[in-house]
Amino acid sequence: MGVLKAIANGMGTTFRKPRLLVILYVINIVFAAAVAFPFFIIVQTELGHSFLGSSVRPVDLMWLGEAALKYGDALPALLGGLLVAALLCLALHVFLNGGVFGRLLDREGRTTLPTFFGDCGRYFWRFVRLFLVSLVFLLLTFGIGLRLLSALLDPLIESAVTEWLPLILSNLHLLAALLLLSIVHMIVDYARIAVIADEEAKVLKALRHALNFLKKRFFRAWAIYLVIVAGTLAGTVVFYAVLGALGGPSVPLVLMGLVWMQLYIIFRIWVRILFVSAQAEFYRSHPY
Repeated sequence: MGVLKAIANGMGTTFRKPRLLVILYVINIVFAAAVAFPFFIIVQTELGHSFLGSSVRPVDLMWLGEAALKYGDALPALLGGLLVAALLCLALHVFLNGGVFGRLLDREGRTTLPTFFGDCGRYFWRFVRLFLVSLVFLLLTFGIGLRLLSALLDPLIESAVTEWLPLILSNLHLLAALLLLSIVHMIVDYARIAVIADEEAKVLKALRHALNFLKKRFFRAWAIYLVIVAGTLAGTVVFYAVLGALGGPSVPLVLMGLVWMQLYIIFRIWVRILFVSAQAEFYRSHPY
């Protein structure tokens, strides 16, 4: 199966399972609302009945500075709350991955709440172990690979006579980091697919299945990943271009901006589903 056919088939899978998008969107909104609620209370208390409240921007540095001074004693608690929220978000992400991968790899199965959460629970601990394995991959990638690259680039940067060469080399270093990160993410995705498609309970064996699969078709698999990333970046550029045009102070523009932001959230969730479905189609069409 070619790159474009795998992506097209993956798109078809996402359209055949629209409930998956709805479930993930609702969970995302509920979790975000729960995390944002304490901060909303502070903003509402400070600005809810004031003239400033009608004109302050979402990121107003002056107001944020004043709020930090006023609520300085509560700052450790707020930071602790953010840390807990981040850990819960990570755990929720790993948990929901079980449902996403399970439902997409079950071509004929229906996507209902019982089947979705059943897959979440069934694959949770295996996906936790794969997450820990991915941390090892990341440490090796960024701790060794990028350090070697930095060792090669640093002498060139230090000896440069213009500022253009350091700028170009720094951007190349960032690009290399992003590409390496995409490879790690792709390998872990295929390991998750192997857990379900091959009914593999041992994650190291699933990882070996994924590496064996990618050994002969790495660049096609990576091309699928990068094409979807490119589409995501293009969609993000369009989102911010339209959002900038909706930045006026009128109520209709504000409401349109809120709706547009929700559509972008839906788009990002759909892209994540597309990643899994396209890679799953590619995996199942090439026995290794």
